Amino acid sequence: MEKKSVSWFSIFAVPFVFLCSDCAGKVGAAISIAKRGAIASKQFARKTNSSRSEEKAAAYRGEKTSQHSSAENVVNNTEVQEKETSSSTIQYNTEARQAIVMDCDTGEVLFAKQQDEKCVPSSMTKLMTIYLLFEALVDGRIHLDDKLPVSEKAQRIGGSKSFFETKNSVSLEDIIRSIVVHSGNDGCIVFAEKLSGDEDAFAAEMNQKAQELGMKNTNFLNSTGLPNPDHCASVSDLALLTRRLIADFPQFYHYFSEKTFTYNSITQESRNTLLGNSLNVDGLKTGFTKDGGYGIAISAKKDGKRLIAIVNGCRSNKVRLREANRLLAMGFKEFITIKIADPAIASGKFAVSAGKRNNIDLFVKEPIVPSIPKRHRKSLIIELNVQEPIPAPITAGTKLGELTYKYHKFISKKYALFA
Repeated sequence: MEKKSVSWFSIFAVPFVFLCSDCAGKVGAAISIAKRGAIASKQFARKTNSSRSEEKAAAYRGEKTSQHSSAENVVNNTEVQEKETSSSTIQYNTEARQAIVMDCDTGEVLFAKQQDEKCVPSSMTKLMTIYLLFEALVDGRIHLDDKLPVSEKAQRIGGSKSFFETKNSVSLEDIIRSIVVHSGNDGCIVFAEKLSGDEDAFAAEMNQKAQELGMKNTNFLNSTGLPNPDHCASVSDLALLTRRLIADFPQFYHYFSEKTFTYNSITQESRNTLLGNSLNVDGLKTGFTKDGGYGIAISAKKDGKRLIAIVNGCRSNKVRLREANRLLAMGFKEFITIKIADPAIASGKFAVSAGKRNNIDLFVKEPIVPSIPKRHRKSLIIELNVQEPIPAPITAGTKLGELTYKYHKFISKKYALFA
């Protein structure tokens, strides 16, 4: 299987360079891309305010690297791991006991500390409660204007609450705001009993959904996050849940940016005081218990890129807000998003034998737009692994090769290339 390697600066030209359609030949392809890459890398460098001298030096270094790429200088196909390695993360200090920063678009972990450790999620548990609520809304099992009864259990529940009373039914939209803004334990109980009959049955549904989403270190025993020694989750699982919550229900995400909610003439403010700050944080959920400490899951979008930051086990509200904000800012500052491949644009042109055409374009089926540490961008290499010449006949949609990318010590998973 032949490998074509493309150096970092070629990528900056996407779609102009790397996804060009006239790349052919083992060495010729690399040199052709490199030459075009040198031009396009300057376009990218101007966007990042690099100097002209740096642009020229980078282009020169990149062209030399591509011209000397060979099978001996790239990672063997058998060495490429099916899962991305954790070396894409960067070293950073945080006071939080557990923390994670995730690229919401790709699911890449940009920073992690004890990310798979089972911890007390406290009220961040409610992210799953609200996920099941939104899912039921989309499925048509409930509606925003539905009126839900308030049980004695819901009215008596302790902790943060919206002060729902058994004498009044509550609209589902008020339940949403109760959970998201007030962190209302009573709102959680009202919805859990509406959907599943009782909270124990609802907790079973929470765990079933957690398994479906791939949450491996989570065990929910209630809808609220109130203390229970066997109730746990990891920040990695919470980040996965947050990512799916944002991606699966964008039409409801606006609730997380609301700063106050008034019910029965009582106005309460969101405990997420980072909302609307200089990073434009627009969600999501705080949490606190004595055993779990202070935690928070937040998200923000900047220049088209959305990141998620979660911290837990902090010693105070002030610390959790500071650490979450610092980690989110670090993610935007230290990482750069690079478009490696697009399903609408050919990733390369490859030789065909015994066919009516001499070559064929190959495509990926999903956008490949990773975030990588800025300091490693010049070491970025893309490998197209295709056995050439490809024998005819060729059916559209046939997998004919693989694409991987690497930088520093990081190697991506394999992305299939299709005719």
